[in-house]
Amino acid sequence: MDNIIPVLFYPTFLIGTFILTLIFIPRNQYKDYFIYGLLIGGLGDIIAVTFMQNLLGLMWFKNQGIFNVFGHIALSPLSWTVTVIIFLYFLPRKRWFLYPYILTWAAISLGYGYVVHNVGLFDFVSWLYPIPAYFIFLGWWILAAWLFLKTSPLARE
Repeated sequence: MDNIIPVLFYPTFLIGTFILTLIFIPRNQYKDYFIYGLLIGGLGDIIAVTFMQNLLGLMWFKNQGIFNVFGHIALSPLSWTVTVIIFLYFLPRKRWFLYPYILTWAAISLGYGYVVHNVGLFDFVSWLYPIPAYFIFLGWWILAAWLFLKTSPLARE
């Protein structure tokens, strides 16, 4: 039974968050949010994992089973894609709300990292979590918000 939890964790998370995007994102806007999610979330995850895992050896995935692709969990970029879509859709336009929103998402991301670690899919060097990882996630969410607000026509609506 313990071996089934790591195998089902990412598919369950991905399906759940994907369903949330279908519920909340209007159909006529989905393509635009998806492109940002794919570039910032999916591609961002591939770049971050390659850098942090393969080049620096600061973190690594384990117990990946059928989802192992070059030492990466194949569903992680897709999970980050839909997560970024949700983040951007609910992104506040007023600065007063924007800053705590981004700080909160960085904290949620840190917590998610611990959950993935506790499930047995992810490990890291002892000093990486929580402080440095929080600032890495904070930078990622700041970049996502800035890029979206500066370049997307959806941000002006």
